[in-house]
Amino acid sequence: MEDLFQLLKAINKQPVTNQRDLANAVGLSVGKVNALLKEAEQQGYLTVSRDGKRSRFLITAKGQELLENTLLTQRATKLTLKSEGSGRIRTAIILAAGRRDDFDHPVSMLKLDDTLIIDRNLATLESCGIEQFVLVAGYQADQLAEHLSGKQNVTIINNPRYKWSGTMYGLSLVKGLLHEDFLVLKSDVVFEQRAVNELLKEKNPFSTVIAAPSGHSDEAFVELDREGNIFRISKDIHQINKVQGELTGIAKISMEVFEKMMEYFDGNQNPFLNFEYVLENIGRIYRFTGVMVDDLVWSKVETNEQYQNLINIVYPRILRKETEMKEKFAADTIVDILHISREDIVEISFAGGLTNKNYYVALKDKEYILRLPGIMTQSMISRANEKRNAQIASDRGMNCKLVYCNAETGVKLSEYIENAETLNGRTVKLEENVKLVANMLKQLHTSDFVMENDFNPFDETLKYESLFDGPCADRMYDGYTELRPQFFALQQRLRELGWDQKPCHNDLLANNLVKNGNNGRLYLIDWEYSGINDPMFDVASLFLENEFAPEDQELFFNYYFMGEEVDLAPYQEKILIFQIAQDFLWSVWTVLKESKGDDYGSYGQDRFDRAVVNMAAWEESYGHSKGE
Repeated sequence: MEDLFQLLKAINKQPVTNQRDLANAVGLSVGKVNALLKEAEQQGYLTVSRDGKRSRFLITAKGQELLENTLLTQRATKLTLKSEGSGRIRTAIILAAGRRDDFDHPVSMLKLDDTLIIDRNLATLESCGIEQFVLVAGYQADQLAEHLSGKQNVTIINNPRYKWSGTMYGLSLVKGLLHEDFLVLKSDVVFEQRAVNELLKEKNPFSTVIAAPSGHSDEAFVELDREGNIFRISKDIHQINKVQGELTGIAKISMEVFEKMMEYFDGNQNPFLNFEYVLENIGRIYRFTGVMVDDLVWSKVETNEQYQNLINIVYPRILRKETEMKEKFAADTIVDILHISREDIVEISFAGGLTNKNYYVALKDKEYILRLPGIMTQSMISRANEKRNAQIASDRGMNCKLVYCNAETGVKLSEYIENAETLNGRTVKLEENVKLVANMLKQLHTSDFVMENDFNPFDETLKYESLFDGPCADRMYDGYTELRPQFFALQQRLRELGWDQKPCHNDLLANNLVKNGNNGRLYLIDWEYSGINDPMFDVASLFLENEFAPEDQELFFNYYFMGEEVDLAPYQEKILIFQIAQDFLWSVWTVLKESKGDDYGSYGQDRFDRAVVNMAAWEESYGHSKGE
């Protein structure tokens, strides 16, 4: 059929010809052409007459239909990219160079409730697993750079030609910085998290988010082919045969496609070209998928009118929709875990959490706390160790009742503690609570609780350092390189003092201590960092995290040692060393988390500064060398 199509196409171009010229035109033998001509005439695709010494071939209506249908089929056929992408998307490019006439600063710096558009978009992308950002700035780039100076996972590139160029020029500036597939989006869009989630689910690494036409000015309409690929993009609705969506300005691009984009853009004569039209051009050959997100709530911000509509109508809708979606996901998770129906859930509500997200879930006869783990926790925490230790603690009554814990995903379900009272920095120091905490820790430290893993703060620090993209020291606080060898030298002193190996919790924040308000029973929750360690690490954590004064410490030891007279001097040096270790460790942890998008304010710096002070205090009190 292909040979017949090529023959008819050649005749359509040159109807008066001869068999030899046709053979040369289609690359077939004269004998093969004669056989095809006979077949075409018999099938009614053409008629033959004489025109002097040459033949005149007339393609019939049936032959014309064959040509048209074959051409349409060929046009609909898209090539598949060599690779299916590099796996998980970790990088996003945000194009933020342009200026809008209605605003005297970048659109991305406009306020949304208690945040800015740029902060909202970064947080949304981070929630979807994006770790690194490249922001192409232009108009008032210094303002953006200053605002984002604390975000170690954001690289800012200046586009000095933002007044005279389009988004493709801005995107071209990131060449050389990218080595894996990425997302790209414009900084003047605000959207539900669902838009990115759905795009990341799409297997084709060359795809874009489309939504129902919004009525925005300057809409870019989309027409799809039968396979769901982008067929046409136009801001002129008169050029679209069937409007099937609108571009949102959010796309997923593989490195293979990016290289083709750069080849197309090389030698560009129109600097105002936008990247979507480059994608459309490549999409004529390769599969460029349109990911339709049904009922997506989103908005562009190009005018003050659009901005007012965003803050008054669209953004509140986005927040409500996202809350509903998160609660739905939590509810679906509960349904899967407990094998119940959705109707059995009476109430579900957000119950706090910074890295992890916790939900209170009430059934008709039971209450639970569901934990959904945050980003990056899998690389920092062994969920298998947590599951094993938390289950044993639950069986022994130290932990709240554990119902479910998934060692792969980190999803955890626990029974809700009745009339729960979560201790804080003040209430943990009340004598009745000091006694409960001391008894709980003594019970844990002297138990036959078998933990198969160790928790060594020095090894943990090395692990966190290894997770940085690039040298850790480049990201850390001033004085880090000087303090680090002193910190690691403390290991030897701990061995000299006797580094006991007992089951420990290793995270004695007050909010990990919860009382049952009905019977006064204390529970130690969140066993993420639990493992074999020296008991004084737990004591050091309790004292440090909750600012125990000397008299509070004395009261604790009275209950911990059950009134027995004990020489506390060796314990006090251990506690000070472990407090230095904890501050150093958690300061590295903070910088690592912030390098991936979290913001802990001055928390990490404060801990590092305290480690420096306590290191000096340890040297002064105990007269040991600074280490190598």
